[in-house]
Amino acid sequence: MEEFYSLLIKPYNEFLSTFYEYKEGRISTYKDVEVPAYWEVLYKELNKLDKHLTVFEIGSGIGDVLALIHFSGFHKIRGIEMDEYLVSVANDKLNKLFGLESIIMNGKYPTNIGQPDILVQINCVYFEGMCRKEEFINQLINFYENANPKHYFVEVIDSSYTAKSKIFPDFVRISEEDIYRAFSGLKISSFLTYQFPKNSSTKRLYIISK
Repeated sequence: MEEFYSLLIKPYNEFLSTFYEYKEGRISTYKDVEVPAYWEVLYKELNKLDKHLTVFEIGSGIGDVLALIHFSGFHKIRGIEMDEYLVSVANDKLNKLFGLESIIMNGKYPTNIGQPDILVQINCVYFEGMCRKEEFINQLINFYENANPKHYFVEVIDSSYTAKSKIFPDFVRISEEDIYRAFSGLKISSFLTYQFPKNSSTKRLYIISK
């Protein structure tokens, strides 16, 4: 993991800090940022799987998760991101670091992506137009069913996070019981990735497998 962290720091700190400005502020550089906990979990769990499996990521942002997935040994990888500017940032980064060509598309999920073996939704919470937990959970189910993957890596805001937040309303805070009920009959494991108040929220990564 230290090797991957160094990979992102060295060639991109200066580039990110001087060029990638987005909306009101800048996209964070890595030199003063703690390694995200989900990197460790994702890297460890991905290394248990066949590297020939295909991977699709929902909400690719600036490409860090796909970079980690590629670094882990997966080469059949794609992603989708709603923000056109972030798509250009991510694709440029992945091209410079690994020589990957335009693997992230601009668009809104769900859309027709075929049937990847692994579906990844990490550090990405979609709840536009929603106001009820049932709607949010049904969206997670819809995302899964649209791809019908062998494995679904999905990170959610955990229900143990009870602090007031404009960013994460109550209805997106999901319990383990919610996940087990929604994906009944599937194999489920979970890992705490963020913990409030050390982090800005509490998050849990679920791996849902057939």
